[in-house]
Amino acid sequence: MTVNRRVFLAAVFLICPFFVLYSQANITGVSLETEIGNLEKTASAADVSPEKRHDALVSLARLRQLSGDIEGAARNWLEAAAAVKGQVDDDALLACAYCLAAMGEWDRARMALEPLLIKSSRARFLYTSINAISTENVSALGEIAVNPDYAAYKNEIYFLLWKTLREIKKDNSSAEIWRQRLVAEFPQTPEGRLAAGGAANVSIKPSPFWLLIGGGALSLEGKTAAVTQSPAASVSAAQTAVPVSQGAVVSQTRLQTGLFGKQANAEAQAASLRLAGFSPSIERRIVNSGEMWAVTVQAGADTNRLIRELREAGFESFPIK
Repeated sequence: MTVNRRVFLAAVFLICPFFVLYSQANITGVSLETEIGNLEKTASAADVSPEKRHDALVSLARLRQLSGDIEGAARNWLEAAAAVKGQVDDDALLACAYCLAAMGEWDRARMALEPLLIKSSRARFLYTSINAISTENVSALGEIAVNPDYAAYKNEIYFLLWKTLREIKKDNSSAEIWRQRLVAEFPQTPEGRLAAGGAANVSIKPSPFWLLIGGGALSLEGKTAAVTQSPAASVSAAQTAVPVSQGAVVSQTRLQTGLFGKQANAEAQAASLRLAGFSPSIERRIVNSGEMWAVTVQAGADTNRLIRELREAGFESFPIK
């Protein structure tokens, strides 16, 4: 598999706003590095109960996703799935599989999904999607598109069919059929708005997709720049920013709402934030010798209140200094 194709495969999964297991991250008014360190101590403590260890691992996985460390998040999700002896957290295992799929780790993602296939239509949908994209055979994906058992995922299925047929199989005529169906049946979904050409104004509720390219504009450009970040690189980038916009105050706490591989995508999210009533700034960062663009908002006097206000507007965030 070529590098470009692997990048597409990861991006096409992450662009789907799949299940919102990632609902309420345990974020407080401290730095990301401090919060991750506290959770790691809790999860590894000898006297911690299995239930508390599970909760710490779930919070840790969410924060690592939020910082762009998808590999670390996958590891924590898997640990959380088996944290309580004799029990399996199916949601955590499914979250792990999505992270693995986003990384292009198809075989590992399939292995994580296998225990869930009998009881989860979402797991079966992901399993079918992985097979369709990785083998270039979309027939099974086309079959579930008309299966009522998968009605809740139709917009995502249409999107995957459109992108796979167009970008991988180069079958523009078949791809156009699915694009038109997506626009006609699901015009208000993020996928439908993308298919209609409205990428610059699409806002996504928190999901693992947000963790790579932010909670604002969707684009297949600059898609997986954060995938290769190590946890240390993610934290280092979050703590060391180079402001390039007017009004950014490095010495004060800021809330990061997105990290992008292209400045245009950061500008699109900043525009969405301004429309929602916030005053964002864009900061250039050097991550693994490459340029990244972060969107931040000044925290002001009440960091936790602003985190809640951003979340209510559809933007997850975490504090940096």
